[in-house]
Amino acid sequence: MGSRWNIEHATVITMPIDQVWARLVDTDNWDWNLWTRLETSEVKAGNKGKLQACYKGDDAKWETFDFTFGPVDKYGLTWIGSVGPRGILFYGVHTMRLEKIDETTTRLMHTEEFSGLLPKLGWGLPYKQLNENYLKMNNAFKTYVEAKA
Repeated sequence: MGSRWNIEHATVITMPIDQVWARLVDTDNWDWNLWTRLETSEVKAGNKGKLQACYKGDDAKWETFDFTFGPVDKYGLTWIGSVGPRGILFYGVHTMRLEKIDETTTRLMHTEEFSGLLPKLGWGLPYKQLNENYLKMNNAFKTYVEAKA
């Protein structure tokens, strides 16, 4: 059974999928993203990094979390964060996946699945704010990518 806090947003971007993917995995240039930054040596399955989160998107207060990349394939990027042995307290799987609609249009599917004791109780993260922020992230990424067209 999924968490009541799971997130899913879809955004259509007017740009070919390969160009969208190149910008998505360029995590050194996520200045468009006021809510989440990924610090990592390389976007590759198994690599570890630091996730910086600014829940208000105001660049005032950033929190840092450890993460590990999960599957990274042709058009999908997943990172995982956990607290406690085997994620018993918290386990989050964050995915940004691209789908080709046609030659010039791409769909961004942005999801996060939460499990563990903290999400079950509604503790640990501002889940409602995260839901809003992920949609804002999608829209900011769309604006950034389409401006580079």
